[in-house]
Amino acid sequence: ANERTHLAYLRTAISLVGFGITLNRFAQWLIQKERIGTTTVPLVDARHVGSFMVVLGLLLLAWSLYRFWMVSKDIEHGRFVAHDRAIFIASMGVLVIGGGSALWMFFF
Repeated sequence: ANERTHLAYLRTAISLVGFGITLNRFAQWLIQKERIGTTTVPLVDARHVGSFMVVLGLLLLAWSLYRFWMVSKDIEHGRFVAHDRAIFIASMGVLVIGGGSALWMFFF
């Protein structure tokens, strides 16, 4: 189960990095092709959002490696304890980021 959880984090991290790079490059391409002006706030923000998604994916990967290693050690020693606080914090973070993205999408 620990390996499956780690692989799920890995797939999510790869998706975040890939989509972040795509979003960043697409915004750059539109600006270079002069299809939009550089003063258009949403696409300038899209470049930054893409960069943020890459960094978030890399941080998620680092955290998943740490978590996998710690859970593996706990399982080997027979002292595994579920960490509900980490799950709550990660879920709330996604909720806040997703809600902020939805607000940004509808109002800007």
